[in-house]
Parts: sequence; C-alpha cells; structure tokens
Amino acid sequence: MSTRVRLANLRFDGYHGATAAERSLPRRFEVDLELDADFDAPERSDRLADAVDYAEVAGVVVAIGTGPAFHLLEALARRMVDALGERWPQVAVSLEVRKLDPPHCPGSPAYAAVRLRRDRRTQ
Repeated sequence: MSTRVRLANLRFDGYHGATAAERSLPRRFEVDLELDADFDAPERSDRLADAVDYAEVAGVVVAIGTGPAFHLLEALARRMVDALGERWPQVAVSLEVRKLDPPHCPGSPAYAAVRLRRDRRTQ
C-alpha cells in the first residue's frame, strides 16, 4: 500500500535570484512537498523510528533554502529533491518551490514556482 505524506507552505527567507540585486536582499520562499512510499511499517507500529520524520524532511528543505544562493528556482528545487532522494531513496518526492512577490515581473504575480518530481528508487 502506498501512502502520501504532505508538508504545505514551508516558509523561509533566502537570497536566491537571477541578478546580483535580487540576491542582495532576502526574499520569502515557500515549499510544498509530498512523499510517497510504502509506509506500512509505521502505520502498524505507530513508531517514529519506522517512519520518515517530516520534521527532519522540513529541516533538509529549509537548510538548503536558507543556505548558499541559487540563481534559478529550477536549481534550488533540484538540490532539495536530490537531497531528499539521497537521504530517503525509497521515497518518491514531489516538490514545488515558490518565490513570493517576484521582483521586476509584469503583472505583479503572487509567486513564481517550479515543480519537480523524483520517483523512488527500487533495489
């Protein structure tokens, strides 16, 4: 049986942007992610040790988001997905990164976003 765990609206300030001016000031970012895997063991045991700890997942995402700057959302999202896949290879990851109030964008969108998916690795 496959189970989906969701984390919505993880928030952090980061210095990501295409231009030096964008990277000079912190901007607000949000991440939504879904983890798909066979979570049968924690469903039956009710033990955190058997589960993917979503606090740890959030910590990985926020650490990358608040770390060194990326020029593109695509690269930031890829690093997050890759890090989650390295830590939990048995889990499929869907992730969306949003830059809130992107500067210098006609029409004043609420956000710009990139969505990536990594399938789980099977042994």
